[in-house]
Amino acid sequence: MSIAEGTRRWLIVQLDRIGVDAPVFFSVIARAWQLLTGPVTVTLMAVFFSPEMRGYFYTFGSVLALQVFFELSLHIVLINAASHEWAKLKIDEVGELAGDEAAQSRLISLLKTSLKWYSVAAVLFVLLCGPGGAVFLASGSLPLAEWIVPWSVLVVLTGGLLAVQPLSAILEGCDQMKTVNQYRFRQAVFGTLVVWAIIGSGLGLWAAAGSAAVRLGWELHLVGVHYRRFFQSFFRKTLSTAIDWRIEVWPLQWRLAIQGVATWGTLQMLTPVIWGTSGDVDAGRMGMTWTVLIALQAAASSWVDTRRPKFGQLVANGSFDELDSLFFRCTSQSVAMLTAGLLAFCGVLAALPSVDWSIAEKLSVAFVSPQSAAVLSLGILVFQIPHCQTIYIRAHKREPFLIPSLIVSACIAMSVTVLGIKYGIAGAAIAWTVCICVVQLPLWTTIWRTAHREWHKDTVALPPNQAAADPVEPSP
Repeated sequence: MSIAEGTRRWLIVQLDRIGVDAPVFFSVIARAWQLLTGPVTVTLMAVFFSPEMRGYFYTFGSVLALQVFFELSLHIVLINAASHEWAKLKIDEVGELAGDEAAQSRLISLLKTSLKWYSVAAVLFVLLCGPGGAVFLASGSLPLAEWIVPWSVLVVLTGGLLAVQPLSAILEGCDQMKTVNQYRFRQAVFGTLVVWAIIGSGLGLWAAAGSAAVRLGWELHLVGVHYRRFFQSFFRKTLSTAIDWRIEVWPLQWRLAIQGVATWGTLQMLTPVIWGTSGDVDAGRMGMTWTVLIALQAAASSWVDTRRPKFGQLVANGSFDELDSLFFRCTSQSVAMLTAGLLAFCGVLAALPSVDWSIAEKLSVAFVSPQSAAVLSLGILVFQIPHCQTIYIRAHKREPFLIPSLIVSACIAMSVTVLGIKYGIAGAAIAWTVCICVVQLPLWTTIWRTAHREWHKDTVALPPNQAAADPVEPSP
């Protein structure tokens, strides 16, 4: 065995020890690329963007997140539903769908119905979010000519991404996470390079549209080229057994739809609130900070997010001990990685004011204060635990978080708005973190424990697939 082969095997063993398999690896390196190149992007924005333009750039993202009102969180349902069917399916040697005929038919019906849903959602998103977002953004200080065309193009591209989302969701549910995450890595690399080129060329807010164009291009290549035979086989087969949308999908989807709106309030409203209370300059500072924190959280979530299909398969097979072991191991690794990232970020922010360098000075004022960043970091770290608990629960195709999500979202909306108006960024940061620590974490942990105890006890005597499909919620 050569030295290179030995080194490769040693590296694989070491990665496996910390829970990094192929899907996690590609997800992590995609997020790592964003984290490593993020400082370059931030520096370019600090140099080439005015404070007002940064406010528009990050508020674009928060407004576009309103797409959750149109797709109603169906992609999460698709991943979990497809993973249950995939326990009996595979991709054959020519790249087509193969396996149990009934499971094939159910998966095909799931995709065809979801494609219709997303097509309508994409059109409505473009027609409503485009003009509505423009009205909101018009309250800023930049002239209309500087942002209206990039905004319009960005909305159309985001609508295109929304239209192809069911195809990528089905791939994730069918345990194709390795390939999907390889494409996510390519999106991250090419997207970053395009954004740098656009910012450096002085084209300003066109950077957001350029990033979306890269994402859409790779998504189309993933589903239309790489998995062309796979999806073509969906339309050549005849349906014998269809998913009963009303019974198997809608009970979970409407709960997730309401929660998706609540989640927007939880994770996306900080920047718009600061825009409305303190102006576009402070919104840019909050947006810059929040983007880094969410990137860290997303990178750490790779240890759990990439296990969604595996969780669903273990639930479908009734392998609850293996499910619990995998969940606790992945969650611990995720929280540990996030802790390290947040400490590094806060340390850099604290050190920037003491660095005698003009770019360091620009970066220092581009973010929120180190104190506010530390408060938000604490909230993000605590938020990671409910995030992981939610993935575990949804693998059972059940959704007990509806009312708690509304409670958390209402608390955040009221407290962030009130303290944001009175104390600005610092007040909004404290309000958000307190709501996560005092309201969300206890609620989610109580629900997770109750669900874990009751569901696994009640499903022992039932066939695994029947137990997993039952949408009954745990008792309080």
